[in-house]
Amino acid sequence: MKSGLRNIYIYTFFYSFLLLNPVWVLYLINLGYNLFYITILDVAFYLTIVLVSIPTGRITDSIGRRNALLISSVLTAIGIFLFGLFTSFAGLVVSYILWGVGIAINSGALESVTYEYSTSHAMKYLKVIGAVNFLAALSVAVASLIGGYLGEYLGLKIVVLATGAVVMFSSFYTLKLKEKKREDNHSSLPTKLWYYMKDRRIMSIVLLRVALLLNINMMIIFKQPYYKEMGMATGTIGIIFFADVILRGLASLNTQRFAFIAKNRFFAMLFFTSLTFFTIYIPGLIENFLSIIFLILNSVIFGFYSNILSEEVNVLVPSEVRATVLSVIFLVSSLLTAIAEPFLGFSATVIGLKKTLLIFSAVFLLISTLAIFIHVTGRENGTFKLTLERNGKN
Repeated sequence: MKSGLRNIYIYTFFYSFLLLNPVWVLYLINLGYNLFYITILDVAFYLTIVLVSIPTGRITDSIGRRNALLISSVLTAIGIFLFGLFTSFAGLVVSYILWGVGIAINSGALESVTYEYSTSHAMKYLKVIGAVNFLAALSVAVASLIGGYLGEYLGLKIVVLATGAVVMFSSFYTLKLKEKKREDNHSSLPTKLWYYMKDRRIMSIVLLRVALLLNINMMIIFKQPYYKEMGMATGTIGIIFFADVILRGLASLNTQRFAFIAKNRFFAMLFFTSLTFFTIYIPGLIENFLSIIFLILNSVIFGFYSNILSEEVNVLVPSEVRATVLSVIFLVSSLLTAIAEPFLGFSATVIGLKKTLLIFSAVFLLISTLAIFIHVTGRENGTFKLTLERNGKN
């Protein structure tokens, strides 16, 4: 394996080693916050992303992916450390803001450096991004398994602080990353950004990725208390999260192998959005072993289909605005999350999680239907030109 690719993989593993993944909501509940207040805290996180996504995407395109990832690791780690140290609402908001800036920078920088490395070395992007996302999922899976039991026996605060230490360690590997030189051509960036965003092919893909990211964001909030309502111990929740993320990672790893399923774009949109809808809707109707399977399937679909959409949008935009365009996806999904979370959190507190999942399934269906409508009314109704058929240029 080439050293450049190995460093991307190692960085991804350590940055994603979130020991707090299965317990952070429980940690806040133990501090005395209910789901409504937890979602209000999340609003600060997602509004931060909304405010900084375009500027950080622009900065990433200017200073380079490696420098951006270094800054991302440091800010994310500091945010997590403060999350474990502060108990007041104001202190938690500060930690969320720093954490959000770090995540916003990472979102566009890592995908950009992965795409540009794979295409510049004549590698298939779906295979490389699949491996990157698999390692991220494997990292989260192992961390969830460990974090669940550490939280049960050593305390939740220890889990949070240990997470910050591991994320900080990931910054060391950003110094080893190499990226190709890019043209410094930003004078017409706003015009270029609008030019690409008004393309119906890109707009429909962006909306689908927004719907999928919104779905994952909300599931992160609701899965832990949902399982807790079923009477599961913290360690058991950690095991379920392990299975959840490892299966999502395997789906991502095998994207290249099964990419033919998404070759017809319209069919893929209908199939994967419909299936995702039912993985939200069914757990809102029942609360048993079958609902656990549907919630895990929700993650599996995201692991596969988000890679397909990732390649298409990377192919359609050039390197000098790639991170900025990708930041738009994160911006919109974060804005919708910031709007939806307080209402859904209040709903979960007042009428329960099951009914709230039914409400959210309707929201997801609305956004994904709009994306499909934009696709149908556009000019592009053909098939994906996946990397199994050609090599990229950017």
